[in-house]
Amino acid sequence: MILVIAATQMELDPFLARAGEQSHHWTALTTGVGPVETAVTAGRVLAGNHKQISGVLQFGIGGAYILPESAEQVAILSVCLAEREVMGDLGICHRDSIEYFPAELGGSLSFPLQSPLLARAEEVLESLSIPYHSGTFITVNSVSGTARRGEMLRNYWQGLCENMEGGAVARLCEEYALPLLEMRVISNMVEDRNIHNWQLRQACERAGEVAAVLIKELS
Repeated sequence: MILVIAATQMELDPFLARAGEQSHHWTALTTGVGPVETAVTAGRVLAGNHKQISGVLQFGIGGAYILPESAEQVAILSVCLAEREVMGDLGICHRDSIEYFPAELGGSLSFPLQSPLLARAEEVLESLSIPYHSGTFITVNSVSGTARRGEMLRNYWQGLCENMEGGAVARLCEEYALPLLEMRVISNMVEDRNIHNWQLRQACERAGEVAAVLIKELS
């Protein structure tokens, strides 16, 4: 069985509308926003059921970093797959840098997500001619509200986009030796905060649509 995770009902509802009722092949869960609620909610489920779970599909929305001119910019409503998750702001935040805690204090900051789930998802998207980007996702405790902070995080980790839950799920999957596929659709650019540029609802709809396609193939 695959555990399907989204942070909010706003993200999960479009998935359920397309994937139908839950079955013995998969079950869905909303965790709440941020790494703490995600770790508590998903951790409770995995602690009692991890032997019945073969993998985790996490999906939702994210904010894309503004990339250098030499790179292909990730646009709003783009589909993104995580090759790695990192804990982006676990440490001491200075004006222009973050001093990260050593592993003995904060644990691992980086989680590789290469797995058969990711490889299969790439095959599915390519077969359906659904364009996607793949790379490093950055988990933050607070959304980056300035282009300057986004640039700092992107430069340090070579990040593609940011979110608030992926690192927590990646750590749980590491604990229980489960493969994690994380997919996000871009709702906004990481810039000086301007919600008029966001496409939140459209990104939730697209994320649910693509996640439904993926769960059909993965399960």
